[in-house]
Amino acid sequence: MKSSNNIKDLIEKAQILKNQENFQQALEILDELYKSYPNSEEIKSALIKTLFDYGGYLNDYYTLGYEKAKQIFKRITKLSPNNYRAFYNIGIACFNLGQLEMAMIHLKKALKIKPDYKYCLYNLGLVYEDMEKYEDALKFYEKALKIDPNFIYALTARSEMRRKLDRLKYLD
Repeated sequence: MKSSNNIKDLIEKAQILKNQENFQQALEILDELYKSYPNSEEIKSALIKTLFDYGGYLNDYYTLGYEKAKQIFKRITKLSPNNYRAFYNIGIACFNLGQLEMAMIHLKKALKIKPDYKYCLYNLGLVYEDMEKYEDALKFYEKALKIDPNFIYALTARSEMRRKLDRLKYLD
């Protein structure tokens, strides 16, 4: 059995590895600790934080690790079933992969947990826009703006969507 100082040292070592973007090594340490101490909130929290950081790193436009990011975020939902950010990030990974229906499902799961999550509402608008469901997209941009009237992404998207809808009406 490891002493609490040893556990803290291992968590700290994992943190250092994570900060150096050695995510796999950090996760190996934390996974081993979590197996030994599944009831430790400190270990679970460090594991989830590292998974989020790794998933975010993979879900980046420059890394293009969307499929792996999806799996990482799904691990978080197993550790923390009401983690709206994990469902949101699965939705973003699906969107990045062009899996629009799956993106919508996961973004809506995030909204069930946190209905006022403006980034999720905005990104649902983007999904609908990609599906060419422009009226629905506009509704989600407006919902995001009800939460934060100065949300620049939603302001810009709503403005562009209104222009697009006006052009489409004009062409009819």
